Amino acid sequence: MTIKALLLLSASALAFSTQNASIVTPPRTAHDITENYYNNAKNCGSENKPAFLCSGVLLRATAASANYHSWDPSPQSQASGGVSFSYLRTDAKFTRLAYGLKNGMIFYPHNKAPSDKYQIEVLCSFPVDADTDNRKNRGCGYHASYPDSSRSCRTMGIRTAHDWHQHYESIVQNSHQHQCGFDMQEGTSENGHYFYQSIQARRLMGNAFLTIQNELRLASWSPGTPGKLPVQAFFYIDGGLINAQRDQRDFYQHTGQIVPVIRLTLPASLSSDARFNYRAADQAVN
Repeated sequence: MTIKALLLLSASALAFSTQNASIVTPPRTAHDITENYYNNAKNCGSENKPAFLCSGVLLRATAASANYHSWDPSPQSQASGGVSFSYLRTDAKFTRLAYGLKNGMIFYPHNKAPSDKYQIEVLCSFPVDADTDNRKNRGCGYHASYPDSSRSCRTMGIRTAHDWHQHYESIVQNSHQHQCGFDMQEGTSENGHYFYQSIQARRLMGNAFLTIQNELRLASWSPGTPGKLPVQAFFYIDGGLINAQRDQRDFYQHTGQIVPVIRLTLPASLSSDARFNYRAADQAVN
């Protein structure tokens, strides 16, 4: 099925309010996320505007906890100042979620979020999971095991996906910890270039990274203000529906806002694509 056909299929499920056309209805959410997934922009208009501002699917896999809500940073993330997400796009595919989890939440791209939501800063991007819990600078700096050779790519003169790939493969053991990250905090003039290189680096690895997600670090936010977070959807893969419904219900009870549950089908290979579906039967709140 072509991209156009997929988007038209999602669009056929739209249900706009006749009284307020600005309301984004739940079926529309699946269409919008699909559109973002297929948008392979190098940047969002210039080199100082990284592609994550306007394209791709910024998602975080979450686990149930009795100590904090799924949309809040964990105590560890609050202490470090950074929260881990993944970035899914047709040119940044992976076949499983972090830690083998089954559900989570999706944030709007910054430029497409409602105006009353927080703009959560993207701090850095790693082409592959980077064990950021053991890195300095909110998870974007050097790894404790490689303090000299795992600093940010810019500080080590690594400017391209090819350069990153060579550095990554320069050791056999613990390559994930040894890798450098593309830091978005070190000035803005070339952030678009560096973020796109983090996407291209995955493509250089082909199937080698397919079962391992990439990792973006976002600035940690204060817990307790869920209504201000740019949560576009709660999602699930096979086995995660009950937890996604729990999160939807919990979020509604604390904000009065209905955030839809979306079924995510991850790509099975480099030649297949993710799918995002809204199903009325999946919703715990209507």
